[in-house]
Amino acid sequence: MAEAPPTFRGWKRPDGALGIRRHFLVIPSVVCAAQAARTAAEGAPGAVAIEHQHGCAQLGGDAHLTEQVLAGLGTHPNVAGTLVVSLGCETVQGAALHRSIAGRGQRAEFVGIQQSGGTIAAVAAGRQALERLRNGAASDPEVALTWADLRVGIEAGWLGIPPAQARVFSEVIDRLLRAGATVMQAVPDGRDGPDPRPQGARGAAGPVPRDAATLPYATPPGGRGAFRMEAPRSRIAQKTGLAAAGAHVILSPLVEGLPAGCPVAPVVHVGIAPHARPFAGDVDVMLDEIPSAGAAAAVVAALGRACLEETALEALGDFEMAIHRIAPTM
Repeated sequence: MAEAPPTFRGWKRPDGALGIRRHFLVIPSVVCAAQAARTAAEGAPGAVAIEHQHGCAQLGGDAHLTEQVLAGLGTHPNVAGTLVVSLGCETVQGAALHRSIAGRGQRAEFVGIQQSGGTIAAVAAGRQALERLRNGAASDPEVALTWADLRVGIEAGWLGIPPAQARVFSEVIDRLLRAGATVMQAVPDGRDGPDPRPQGARGAAGPVPRDAATLPYATPPGGRGAFRMEAPRSRIAQKTGLAAAGAHVILSPLVEGLPAGCPVAPVVHVGIAPHARPFAGDVDVMLDEIPSAGAAAAVVAALGRACLEETALEALGDFEMAIHRIAPTM
């Protein structure tokens, strides 16, 4: 008898989206509003305030991309409601960002610091707005989800690792696709400079077909299946772009640096030996130079656990985000 597919606890949003978390995202439309956003979120159940260095003095293409990424995070299926906090004089206007998020069917509230008469008043208004969002989200019905309902984002770090380890990621992608999941594979597009890796070290996206649709950075797929997403080499910017594209959960091959979470989606870290071995306790799965026969199954199981329960990084509130820049910033 075939094994029953795993099911995950989820919620259905008013716009029909299905999420595995109930976050209330607080988005500063500009770096100048970050402190007010963070203070408004402090102590509010389920609230997550993000920080970024954008939104002001940006040129056209970058300003548009910043707004696209922030709107993508604000309408993420794991977000039950979004509060936009604006200064009032920024390039990425908070009121317009709020309209964009609300226009996609998301619960959304707006607070302007200048419109409120200052930071203290804006923080108080923000806390009241979060309370309204929580009350509204209480009516979201709980639903059972399967892999076929979920999008999995995968960072590009594994594309250049040794073949034995890379084959594990190929098998993971194949297993996810066979289970019905939508897979978004980040692929560096070269716009931020040439790839420094030797030509022979650059891998391909395994079972993701070379003719699969290619998504621009931070753009949600229009259907199900396998997709490539253009991305910079920065793994934090890749993670942010995958989240803005709607990835419910993100797979992060740790080939450099330290584990880093995401504000709206759980992140599963696969430590790539030998780099990650010194902090094996901080990753979900350790992939040795010669992986075990069950390595791919262990990675898929870790992704399933992250869909079911809070990860260690989520419990710590430990996450990073970076929005890709495509033009100079003044």
